[in-house]
Amino acid sequence: MNNTPPRPLEHISAILPRAMKAIHPDKIDTFIAICSLWEDIVDKSVSDHVRPAAYKEPLLIVHVNSSAWIHHLQFTKKEMIERINKMLKKTAVTDIKFKIGPV
Repeated sequence: MNNTPPRPLEHISAILPRAMKAIHPDKIDTFIAICSLWEDIVDKSVSDHVRPAAYKEPLLIVHVNSSAWIHHLQFTKKEMIERINKMLKKTAVTDIKFKIGPV
């Protein structure tokens, strides 16, 4: 019989970041950096319609609120990638996939 007292319950939102960081610390740090710099990466008028959703090195997945924005962003994707990598001071993103999703 185990006499160790049980640990207090923690909410999943407290556990998940620690677990993910233990598994993929560089990817989590890169995604957090991209999210925190997002309004500097894209204009304010654009950031109201798009947001980073996931990072699967070296692919950044960005949620967009309409197909019109997907079409528009295809023309600026190369510049966005260059701006992200310049701000991160490393080649972290080589492609961006735009998907309709929650912004």
